[in-house]
Amino acid sequence: MYNIAAKVRVSEFFPLYAVILLGFLGYALTITLFIPMLMDQSFQLLPSNTSVGMRAAVSGLLLAMYPLGQFFGSPIIGSISDHYGRKKVLLISLLMCTGGFLGMGLSIEFHQLSLLLLFSFLTGLCESNMAISQSAIVDRSPDPIIKTKLIGYGYSACSLGYILGPLLAGSTLNYSMPFFIVAIGVPLLALWIFFNFDEVYYPNPQTKIKFMQSITAIKSIFTQKKLTKIYLINFAIFFSVQGLYRVIPLYVQDTWHPSLHIFSVLISFVSFMCFLANLFVLGKLSSRFSTKQLLSGLLIVSGVVVLAILIPHEFNWIWLTYGLAVIPTVMALPTCTTWLSHQVQSSEQGQVLGNNQALLVLGEASSAALGGLIAAIMVPLPIICLGLILIVAGIVVKQDTAN
Repeated sequence: MYNIAAKVRVSEFFPLYAVILLGFLGYALTITLFIPMLMDQSFQLLPSNTSVGMRAAVSGLLLAMYPLGQFFGSPIIGSISDHYGRKKVLLISLLMCTGGFLGMGLSIEFHQLSLLLLFSFLTGLCESNMAISQSAIVDRSPDPIIKTKLIGYGYSACSLGYILGPLLAGSTLNYSMPFFIVAIGVPLLALWIFFNFDEVYYPNPQTKIKFMQSITAIKSIFTQKKLTKIYLINFAIFFSVQGLYRVIPLYVQDTWHPSLHIFSVLISFVSFMCFLANLFVLGKLSSRFSTKQLLSGLLIVSGVVVLAILIPHEFNWIWLTYGLAVIPTVMALPTCTTWLSHQVQSSEQGQVLGNNQALLVLGEASSAALGGLIAAIMVPLPIICLGLILIVAGIVVKQDTAN
């Protein structure tokens, strides 16, 4: 695992991967805990007589807050890191998100839904540092194949966070305690970054920092003509893939009502499948197929397998269908990011990947909120919609490859 290429050692990236891991570990807690918490009639976050449809809608709104904060924060933090350097901005963002996790834990402890919505947004705003980690990774990896592998390892760190987060949630059997535990871990990670991460990027003081950059980023996808199509396809992918990780757990909870322990183990299991896919499968596929060929195939297979989730009626089947569905979907995420990264120079990576990250979290936020509203009509319906979007996106990429 140390020798990807003669001049690139994976150990150099461990602090960056740790940032991604811990950030997504905390994020995984929201997916694992918020849905059972809101569907739990005995937990007084919502009135006990609240309907299932309303609970589904509120869960979508609550799950949207964290990525919505990232949507506003990611492009800003990306351009700030271009201006001041990766390390300094990364440290500040880590320290600020500590208070966010504490606030989330306290909001749950005292049954304050409005404060939980607020702190979920603020935590996402402060935890918008995956764009910095990705930028620091591509700073060190000019070769496209190596870049794909290293970005894939970053998504493996995301998956590992999703593995450990649910296990933490299920082991405490408490809705608030896991957030307090993560809040303690974040400053420790900041110390590791401070002492072990060496800056190789030379900041550009001429970089302009625009605090409405998230809005500008969405606008820029229509002005940067060479990137517009890729941005839009990436958004469709982000919307579908990230949405599935929120609506499928809602479908599972509503259909079979598993205990928090079983539910958390299921989320951890599918996250482990994601981890294996990006760590061992993506690199081999990326060396055999072009980026667009690989992306097209992954999307079409993803859509078909996602639709198959709704066929079995026994709970035990979900381990197989959900586990298989996440394998191609999770590999599509770094592949479409690499596709975009190939189109720009090194000096633009921070802003472009920050814009792309804004699209990712906008896809997360909008799909969570919209998925919750659609699920209020019929819980399986958002799974059908998102599966079809993946298939259509795959066909569009395939046609682009043919041209």
